[in-house]
Amino acid sequence: MKLSTLHHSSLTTLLAPLSRQWPLFLAYIVLMGWGNALQNPFYRTFLIVLHAWLAAALVEWTRSRIVKGVVYVLLYSLFIVELGLEWIFSMHISPAVITLLVETDARESSEFLESLFSHPELWQVIGCTVGLILLNIVAEHYRKTVTTVLEKGKTARVLSVVIVVLLIGGVLSSACYVPLLRSKELNEVDQWFDHKRHPHDTMTKLLVALVDIRLANKEMEGICQLAAQVEATPQTDTDSVNVVFVIGESYIKYHTPLYGYSLNTTPFLSAEQREGRLFVFNDVLSPYNQTSQVLRNLISCNSLGDGERWSEKPPLTAVFKKNGFRVAMFDNQRTADYSEVFAFSLNTFLYHPQVVQACYDEVNDTVFEYDGQMVEYLGERRKAKDEGKSLTIVHLLGQHVGFSYRYPKPSHFTADSIKRSESWLTDEMKAEIAHYDNATLYNDHVIQQLTQLYDDGNTVLVYLSDHGEEVYDYRPHFGREGHGEATAEEIRWQYEVPLVVWCSPRYIEKHPDIIAALRKATDRPFSIDNTCHLLFRLAGLRTSYYLSRRDILSDDYKCPPRTVNDKRIDN
Repeated sequence: MKLSTLHHSSLTTLLAPLSRQWPLFLAYIVLMGWGNALQNPFYRTFLIVLHAWLAAALVEWTRSRIVKGVVYVLLYSLFIVELGLEWIFSMHISPAVITLLVETDARESSEFLESLFSHPELWQVIGCTVGLILLNIVAEHYRKTVTTVLEKGKTARVLSVVIVVLLIGGVLSSACYVPLLRSKELNEVDQWFDHKRHPHDTMTKLLVALVDIRLANKEMEGICQLAAQVEATPQTDTDSVNVVFVIGESYIKYHTPLYGYSLNTTPFLSAEQREGRLFVFNDVLSPYNQTSQVLRNLISCNSLGDGERWSEKPPLTAVFKKNGFRVAMFDNQRTADYSEVFAFSLNTFLYHPQVVQACYDEVNDTVFEYDGQMVEYLGERRKAKDEGKSLTIVHLLGQHVGFSYRYPKPSHFTADSIKRSESWLTDEMKAEIAHYDNATLYNDHVIQQLTQLYDDGNTVLVYLSDHGEEVYDYRPHFGREGHGEATAEEIRWQYEVPLVVWCSPRYIEKHPDIIAALRKATDRPFSIDNTCHLLFRLAGLRTSYYLSRRDILSDDYKCPPRTVNDKRIDN
């Protein structure tokens, strides 16, 4: 075979995926690379062209309609997910999104889908996708006609040269993926993804998410070791105490009169505050607005302001159990089968078999439609037990999205209860706000149920929410935005959270020093990733993991730098 013939054959082979599968080639660039190649195009165009060529080459060289169909389905599926996340939730494919997807059970999925279909942006996403599919069908109809033109004479030679240059550039640019695949820590992945020359196409985002999850799996191995290695410390206080730690969900602090709301959504808590049994903290932030991220740092003994990762310190539950407390977890957000959840997920962190052994004496084996049912279940389980020293964690559904599902009917508040007059506020929005306020009212009742289980003992109850929410509070929007830099208004509604401490009459009588400290501390700034030190203090637990400078009740307390989405904000 002559050299010129071999050369022509090679170019034809390289050109064929573009010339014969050009609709798929263009579809890949549009669907996977939209917005990506326009940013730093010199570096990213080479990569997106290489990826599109590889997809087209797979179809061309296999000559299989099934393979082609699978490729198209994959491309459009990823496109509609990414576009929907971006337009509806201001998010993108990421480890957090994958975690949320795999943690969601059937009930939450149906509620999420119902709320999703209420977004007008969803129909824009569907319309955009359908439009591209129709264009794609038209392109496929004329595919062979255009192929004939692309493979003729000068056009074919010019395209061959262009595609060779682009493919060489793509291969060389692919070296950028090597540091990503060699990353040993999650922060290395974050730094890689933030690099302006590195691609941000949908396939790369998916790859980054999978690498993140793999590294998180390794971190879980370390957590299991840390939990098992916690050592007991001699305790001087032998008296029994019940510590009840209630973790709420999506609680907007400004929807309670405790923080100035006009509707009485917390009659019980407000009455307890007036009686001097409830202490309300006024300047408390959550570092994230996603439950998984929050709870890892809430349950761990780390401090984000000190640069400590959640995987570097043991769970506070292990510290309590090792030091003689009976630890129980009642989680109304626990999925039915946590063993099928990625190690990156919250449920694996909380319920990995080795973690369960080191951290709990009891975990719930069922979930309920309403939080009050969970409290009744807790009460039944507690009746036959001599608690002694105990830590009981109750993780509520609270005001989770799908507000109308979070409280039993009938409703107390209606759209007419919302006396606001913004021009953009519709009756439907007011109805949604009313649903949220009804869920908040029911949440108050749930806390009352909990206090009634323990009010005759030496009990202290700490309630906080994992994060806030938006429900048309200052703009025509509800839900939470993504994970980037938050505005001042977003911090106010999505990251400021309620924190209250309730004390039984007996606890107040036995601990006048702590009561005085509570009264003194309510206006201090605080970040909830340091809650373990507050719990240790309230429990009278001596441990090396307790730091008085991170205990909001201590005279030594100094608020560390507070962060929102890993970005420092002014205290």
